[in-house]
Amino acid sequence: MRGILTVFAGPMFAGKSAHLLSDYPDDAATLCLAPAFDTRSGAQIKSRVGLSRAARSVSSWPEDFAAYRHILLDEGHFMIAPHYKGDVARDIERALDKGVNVTVAGLDTDYRREAFVVMDRLRALADHYVPLTARCHRCGAPAAWTAKKRPTGHLLETGDEDLYEARCDTHWQSPD
Repeated sequence: MRGILTVFAGPMFAGKSAHLLSDYPDDAATLCLAPAFDTRSGAQIKSRVGLSRAARSVSSWPEDFAAYRHILLDEGHFMIAPHYKGDVARDIERALDKGVNVTVAGLDTDYRREAFVVMDRLRALADHYVPLTARCHRCGAPAAWTAKKRPTGHLLETGDEDLYEARCDTHWQSPD
């Protein structure tokens, strides 16, 4: 039987990691993965609401994936070259074909409002796609966008409220 792919996507501060951690059991049959590129939380998935779980930091798909019933992958948008060796969408398809359920959380767009291709590909494969919104840091309205506060010259860059805000259509602007 084929596994089920669930994708939580949206801007920063939308609760993607919290869903990943609260909606799925913390047991030996579940493997948690975090991109090695994102060193902010160490070897764990961590949410802003205080939930956390130990995770394996990876830059390629784990060879022992079939030993698990469920794989949770946080920050899926970071799973691209040069930070990830391989094609994570194909790797996830391979896991699904082996009957492993996979749940991914990640940004759907970058700070320029351009789609992360890897997340678009996962959306197309998903059995369940859950779009999330945050609250605009300026006005409190529903926010679908991540805004960078200042230009840094980097497209892929880890950060938190020091560098990013959630913004609505009215308040989003490019830092460039």
